Amino acid sequence: MPTVASLGEFGLIARIARMTPTAPSVVEGIGDDCAVLRIGDRLVLVSCDLSIENVHWRRSHALAESIGWKAAASALSDIAAMGGAPLFCLVSLACPDDTETSLVDGLYEGMLDAVKQCGAVIVGGDTTRSADGIVIDVVVIGEPVGDRYLTRKGAQPGDALVVTGRLGLSAAGLHALESDRGDLSETDSTRPAASEKPRLLRAHCHPTPRIQEGQWLAARPVVHAMIDISDGLIQDAGHLAEAAHLGVDVDQSMLSVDPDLMSYCREGGLDPYDFMLAGGEDYELAFAVAGGRSDALVQAFRGKFHTDISVVGTFTDAWQGVRIAGEPPSKTGFDHFRQP
Repeated sequence: MPTVASLGEFGLIARIARMTPTAPSVVEGIGDDCAVLRIGDRLVLVSCDLSIENVHWRRSHALAESIGWKAAASALSDIAAMGGAPLFCLVSLACPDDTETSLVDGLYEGMLDAVKQCGAVIVGGDTTRSADGIVIDVVVIGEPVGDRYLTRKGAQPGDALVVTGRLGLSAAGLHALESDRGDLSETDSTRPAASEKPRLLRAHCHPTPRIQEGQWLAARPVVHAMIDISDGLIQDAGHLAEAAHLGVDVDQSMLSVDPDLMSYCREGGLDPYDFMLAGGEDYELAFAVAGGRSDALVQAFRGKFHTDISVVGTFTDAWQGVRIAGEPPSKTGFDHFRQP
């Protein structure tokens, strides 16, 4: 009998989608970063994200404020992926009855900071007791900016694959924590970074949703599709390709390797591209830009933002799926139900 492990995370989502009816007011349903709903004459973006103790985070790995920040930021990033503006959040919290109130205070302080920075407010939620561990569920309600939002669908043959930011820092930060090469205090975003490891740790524990960048990109007709990088570049670029029934060829030599990531990998004898291609939880944006228009868009983006941006691949109709320099990848990214 099939199990969720045999289906994998995305097979399970597809199975649920086949079971789920829709409605005329549903513009975009299951399978994208947000649901898009029509309510009267307005479009509304809705997404949610679970954060579970000992699955997404451990208390030994981050301060409570950072755990709360990341729980909210991962949900807010879904709004960024469609170029929307977050407005309201609902937070549901399950915790054991012996949880210290100071820990709960810290979680909410982190969530409130993240939500405020993105222009939204927390308006409610739910609380309940859990048998073991803390569960945080953040629902974000937003809206498109102007008359356009982006989905995963829309990439065309010849489009360039473009990404914001420097990839792999978050995954390297997690590696440092799990290999006892990081200290809990170094995840505090208020402390100055004296070496490369604190910066990697903070990238993992304190990601920044690309809200403003997403809105700017959604306003450009040359941008055809977009996703946030939560499961690794290979996997999330693959979602863009799959949604368009295309292939995407990633050229890892075009990725900018962050100096702190390179230093960390040299120290440990690691390959930075393993983190950059399949690490996940960067919460940067990956998007498809019309062929021949990417250079102009990159130049305009750099004139607007301090965020890095790189052209890293090309979409094709010659085959489907993801390849690295024309070859199948050895790693494909994160899947909740298929981890070793």
